[in-house]
Amino acid sequence: MKAKTKTFDAVAESRKWKETVGKRIAGMTAEERLAYFDRAAVRRRFGEALRRAEQAGKAQDEQKK
Repeated sequence: MKAKTKTFDAVAESRKWKETVGKRIAGMTAEERLAYFDRAAVRRRFGEALRRAEQAGKAQDEQKK
C-alpha cells in the first residue's frame, strides 16, 4: 500500500478564509454583514475559491512533472 501525499490542507484553507472574511467584515454595519453573508453570494465566493484551489493544485502537479 502506497502512502498518500497530502496535496490540500483543508485546515489551513479554512483558517485563511476565516481571517480574510474577518478583515472584510470588520468595518461593516449589521445590514452590510447580512448582505455579505447572503446565501447566493456565499455560494458564488465559495465556488470561486474552489476554482482557484483547483487551478493551484493543477499548477503544482504540472511543476512536479
